[in-house]
Amino acid sequence: MVKPSGQPEPDARTRILDAADAVFVRHGIDGARMQEIANQAGVNKALLHYYFRSKADLARAVWLRIASSFAPGVLQLLASDIPLEDKIDRVVEAYYGTLTKHPYLLVYVISEATRHPKLVEEIYTPERKLAARGMIATLRRQLEEKARVDNTAAISAEQFLVTLLGSCLFPFVARPMLTTVLGLGPDEFSKFIDKRKRDLPLFLKRALRQ
Repeated sequence: MVKPSGQPEPDARTRILDAADAVFVRHGIDGARMQEIANQAGVNKALLHYYFRSKADLARAVWLRIASSFAPGVLQLLASDIPLEDKIDRVVEAYYGTLTKHPYLLVYVISEATRHPKLVEEIYTPERKLAARGMIATLRRQLEEKARVDNTAAISAEQFLVTLLGSCLFPFVARPMLTTVLGLGPDEFSKFIDKRKRDLPLFLKRALRQ
């Protein structure tokens, strides 16, 4: 694609990504219109399409920007030597903070990762995969040490990780089902999420003591 005439502002791409995120929050990715994104970013559609040929390309760029700033931090946190209970508190806070701010994100990621597995590969580079193995080894050591102190059976590190992350992610993936089954409107669902963010760490930490 030929670059639009004139010199685009240096931050035009960033403003487009910010605008896309805001529009995706309001309408979801499927309901978002490129013209609305261009208007909110203060650019014309020619410049928008210069940076992002399609809405799919733009959604992918938004996802990669958020995931690149979020996922490595969570991985580093879980791989650290801080106590397990502190890890639970901080992971729950991180996930709920990000997914409340970007509610469309998780459904998009799961859908796209299913159709295009290489999307995940762009975040989990070989270096991060190596770090993930180290993270599992750290969790395994901490869980085994806790089991010896408490005189209980050790929990699998893999099962602990999946339970922790799954407990954070499920309400956002299953929102349409939960709102119907529990009879929750938008405001009620927000209150439900706020309460779950407080209650979930307590539940998970009690399970660790069993």
